[in-house]
Amino acid sequence: MKYLVTGGAGNIACQLSHRLPTDAEVVLADIADHPFSQYSSNARYCHLDVTDEVAVHEFVAEFQPDIILHFASLLSGQSESDRPAAWRVNMQGAFHVFEASVKHKVDRVVFLSSIASFGSPLPDPVPEQCEQWPRGFYGFTKAAIERMGFYYKETLGLDFRSIRLPIVISAYPSPGAASSYASNVFISAVRDGSYTLQVRETSNPALVYIEDCLKAIDLLTHAKRENMSHASYNLFSCAPSASEIVTEIMKQLPDVQLRFETDNKIADLIDSWPKRIEDQAAREDWGWSPDFMLEDMTKKFVTALQEMNVKESNGGEEK
Repeated sequence: MKYLVTGGAGNIACQLSHRLPTDAEVVLADIADHPFSQYSSNARYCHLDVTDEVAVHEFVAEFQPDIILHFASLLSGQSESDRPAAWRVNMQGAFHVFEASVKHKVDRVVFLSSIASFGSPLPDPVPEQCEQWPRGFYGFTKAAIERMGFYYKETLGLDFRSIRLPIVISAYPSPGAASSYASNVFISAVRDGSYTLQVRETSNPALVYIEDCLKAIDLLTHAKRENMSHASYNLFSCAPSASEIVTEIMKQLPDVQLRFETDNKIADLIDSWPKRIEDQAAREDWGWSPDFMLEDMTKKFVTALQEMNVKESNGGEEK
């Protein structure tokens, strides 16, 4: 099996490489000079600009991947500040990947969408077939790409699969994402002993721990085609408030200083995202279920961050 992962420098792409079959050939492709975290020994890193249509077609034609995991995207903050770039990377990039996949007979394309594709106001919980009227440009591109993928699936026969990720708690959050606060509060609490949250204490968008996120992508990617009842799937783990996250962190780190200085623009965006989400189709079609709720997530993540800090202080490096 050959896997091509666009946006391959990113946190999710690098960590997912460790879950792919050890005998597979994995290419992580991105425009960044180097990946942001360690990737698997059977993966290699290459340069690819998804906004370059010719380059995408040439790359896919040469590598002949069985599966493309399309992760390349400008995130929420970057998309709002530079809409033309977000259009090129998110929209045109996806179009180039879909066209190359059809032309060069790629078996399937897996796309990372987002709960930001829904918008607000929303019912609670958000049903599986909820209308998507996103409030941010990032969310708009995600919803539009889901529709584009559905067209390629229904009209051109491409095995398109999409998963709407909640906010992902990880040691390598994306600096351009408004949602990074949820990871940074853990990271800064361990590393610096303090952090200022710009969301509201009551802000409680849906979250998922990185290990559950990777598990879900793995399950969706390798599920049998005949089991797919949807093109796009919801994913839900938990939705603790920011104050509940702070409370759990302080149980593990009693001396940490965590405070709130709300930025209304950021908080309004975060508060527009879904909280509880129905994800029965993912559970039935490809066996999704989360392993980490807030308490377990906090214990596991704080311990992992402490171990990383010890390694770095002893001269270890993260590739």
